[in-house]
Amino acid sequence: MMEKDMYPILKKYFENKGFTVKGEVNDVDLMAIKNNSVVLIEMKTSFNTLLIAQGIRRNPMGDLVYLSIPKPTDKVLKSRTFKDKCLILKHLQLGLILVDTKYNTLNFWLDPTAYTVRNRKKKKQALLKEFHARTTDTNIGGSHKTKIMTAYRELALLALDYMKNEPRSTKALRDYTNRKKVVDILQKNHYGWFNRVSRGVYEITSRGKDALQAYEPMIKPLKEAYYKNNDDSNKD
Repeated sequence: MMEKDMYPILKKYFENKGFTVKGEVNDVDLMAIKNNSVVLIEMKTSFNTLLIAQGIRRNPMGDLVYLSIPKPTDKVLKSRTFKDKCLILKHLQLGLILVDTKYNTLNFWLDPTAYTVRNRKKKKQALLKEFHARTTDTNIGGSHKTKIMTAYRELALLALDYMKNEPRSTKALRDYTNRKKVVDILQKNHYGWFNRVSRGVYEITSRGKDALQAYEPMIKPLKEAYYKNNDDSNKD
């Protein structure tokens, strides 16, 4: 398929909407005008960086700017790469039109409207909460396919280490960690490290013992940092 194969389908659609349409106006693939409203469309046979850059250059020229590509397969539409590209377009306030040349139809996948990040405050607070809840900084930025040390995992490891020699009560664990959340960690048992012995009393499982060995190099600095932070807080 070529870009020129998409042009007549796009042209017909906008003309049916009452627009006057012309192609290749100062290098713009398609320009449509209606009541002084200017719509610009750049076409490519693939959703690539060149097409996005063209859209950015056209943005100051028109009221609405669309990128247009042949309709991808359902697999592509569901892919992370495609969704990431669409996210970029949203931030750039560019629209996206998918053209099905087999059936001569259009799918307005994205509208070129102002994009605002919803729940910005909520997402920011979630990041800040995780940042401040972390006791250590053992993660290396940019790492992939490695276990990330989260605030949740840190607290679970503190509990695991405290219980390594004998079962402990939830009250003792709350007092030891100074965190109410530790009870939630024991009850939900996300990692399979804990087992309820009786009401309010837990022990570690065989998976918990394996985790103690696997995380042994991290537990000592975790405890040191945790105690230091608690001491500093008490001084305040």
